[in-house]
Amino acid sequence: MATHPHRGGALLNVLIVVSVLSIIGLAFLRKGSNDSDASSAQRAAIRSATCAEAGRELLLSQFRAYGTAPTQLTLNTAINDQTVSTGHYNQFAIKSITAVTGVSSGGIGVSDMSNRIARVGMGGQLYRVLVVCSSSKAASHQNEVEYLVRFGL
Repeated sequence: MATHPHRGGALLNVLIVVSVLSIIGLAFLRKGSNDSDASSAQRAAIRSATCAEAGRELLLSQFRAYGTAPTQLTLNTAINDQTVSTGHYNQFAIKSITAVTGVSSGGIGVSDMSNRIARVGMGGQLYRVLVVCSSSKAASHQNEVEYLVRFGL
């Protein structure tokens, strides 16, 4: 009886090893893509927060304008490819600063005290401010931020 030599065994082993390595390589590519997406999302969030902070500072600088009530202020400023406006989503440069009623000004414990000399019992009127940041690169990307500001003595 004649024996047949084993043929094709090495080819089968090579195909299995190449398949396993391909699957591992694709897993690394997918993880890299997920990390890149997460980084992009984090950059967008930081950019939106920075835009909102810029809008807050711009409005606070206009609060001290003589003869103008804070509720009459509007903001519509372009900074690089971002537009900072008072308003809501798809409503830009409208009067969105309102006086807050029904809350004692001493009851809120959050305050920006940088470069300011303050009394212990801070007074003043609380205002609710809405700022919308929109990007000119992505017309559908908008971020709205609402915050309280205490202004006056």
